[in-house]
Amino acid sequence: MKSIGQTNHRKINMKRIVILSLLLAQLSLRAQEVKQFSLQEALAFTEQNNLSYLNAQYDVQIAQETVKQTTSYGLPQVSASAGFQQYLTIPGNWVNNFTKTPGSSAPDFIFLRFQQEFSSNAAFSVSQLLFDGTYMVGLRASKAFMGMSDLLKQKALRDAQLNVAKAYVTAVSTQKNLDLIQTNITLLEKSLYDVTEMNKEGFVESLDVDRLTLSLRNLKLQKEKLENAILITKNALKMQMGLSLETEITLTEDLDKLENSLSIDDIAKSSFSSSNRIEHKLLEQSITLGNLDKQRYKASSLPSVVGFYQNQKSTLRSEFNFFQSNLPVNNSWVPSSVYGFNLRVPIFAGGLTQSKIRETNIKIEKAKNDMANFDRYAAFEYTNAINSYEVNIQQAINQKENLVLAQKIYDKANLKYKEGVGSTLEIMQAETELRTANNNYMNAIYDLVISKIDYRTTTGTPLK
Repeated sequence: MKSIGQTNHRKINMKRIVILSLLLAQLSLRAQEVKQFSLQEALAFTEQNNLSYLNAQYDVQIAQETVKQTTSYGLPQVSASAGFQQYLTIPGNWVNNFTKTPGSSAPDFIFLRFQQEFSSNAAFSVSQLLFDGTYMVGLRASKAFMGMSDLLKQKALRDAQLNVAKAYVTAVSTQKNLDLIQTNITLLEKSLYDVTEMNKEGFVESLDVDRLTLSLRNLKLQKEKLENAILITKNALKMQMGLSLETEITLTEDLDKLENSLSIDDIAKSSFSSSNRIEHKLLEQSITLGNLDKQRYKASSLPSVVGFYQNQKSTLRSEFNFFQSNLPVNNSWVPSSVYGFNLRVPIFAGGLTQSKIRETNIKIEKAKNDMANFDRYAAFEYTNAINSYEVNIQQAINQKENLVLAQKIYDKANLKYKEGVGSTLEIMQAETELRTANNNYMNAIYDLVISKIDYRTTTGTPLK
């Protein structure tokens, strides 16, 4: 009876352990929630979490503060000051003894102190920039710089989303190839089972079994490689999106959906303009900034005028009585106020200004050359994108027809084999051709989707 009781107790403990393990497993699965992303959802997530784009947004905020700082120089500058000092040793001077009478023994010089031991002052001043040519140009330049920062922000988003789109397509394509491999493995396993059974009955040779076994092993090796490739491509996608690498993700769109969603409305060459590209706008803005720099250097030769006003009170006292009342008049605070203008006229700067203007002119010419070179390169990219798109869409059509034909051949070979008039070599060859046709079709769709992404990039069309 004791052994039976111990056995039941152990069974109860085992049940508790199993239940606890299941609960922990469920909690672990809930904690590791799988996130699903379509392409547009991945692009939207990138816009919120890509660190390069977030830094570009910070750069825009920095540019906004720069504009405010530049503007502040032309606004009234108000300041207040106060001071107190006590002489530990009061300074003085030796002067002729004007009280000495001729023939007296009084000294010829006496030491006099004219400074009081304590002094204090308080002042309030206002200054206003009335005219400065560099300030007016600087305002325009700071706003142009802010426009440059905004363009860089747009480029950062475009680059991040482009990388995400291509990584998404690559991951989806790799997953599709894995699915095809798994389908082929399933078909081959069934064929191997049938051939093995037929070999046992003596209808086929063992060589046929070995051939199918070798082919199946090769497919499983390819599957392992693709599984590792999927991990790599998804990690690359998560990195571009700004997502933690530990997060599990599922991509909800396949290549066919992506090919349909990325539409190209018009590929007429007459619609192309390199000015739609962010790079062109950046170069254009750099030329604008260069011209503003040149104007600023020229304006530095003009006079500048600043107006000011100051009100001040001061007092000198022989003792520290600043907190006492009813003091004699010699302890009073003495007021003073002044206003005026300060005029600054540059005369000669050693040729520095002219050198800066010449340097800026050179930079502007370089930027113009860069723009002309980019315009040619953009047209080259656009032409290549159109050609690639036209070739890839025809390739997709052809590979689709080849896939249909390969499937038809495989079905016939499989039927012949089942009827006993076909060979394992024939069905293996048909299976290989079907697998190749599937791979070629998916690669053609992949190339077509990439060419559509490249086309939208070359025309300056956003992906999202």
